[in-house]
Amino acid sequence: MDFENWDKDEAGRLKVWPLQAFTTAIFDGKVGALRLEVGRPKPGLPTPAVQVSAPADLLRALAAALTEVADAIEEKAPSGKEGAPN
Repeated sequence: MDFENWDKDEAGRLKVWPLQAFTTAIFDGKVGALRLEVGRPKPGLPTPAVQVSAPADLLRALAAALTEVADAIEEKAPSGKEGAPN
């Protein structure tokens, strides 16, 4: 996997934020939207989020890619530990 275009910190490590929640919407029956709430919530501040819109074909491609990642994670998880919180 190529991470060349991903954001990195000063030490060169990938910067990723934990997903807290997500919501979806449909606009005019033509475009789907996805709101990803990320990071660690801070009292009194709005939850940081990324909001994107996409046509149905791109949403399906995203869903397939996420399913593929989830399948790969579950295949590597120790028996009986799938989905178990740390």
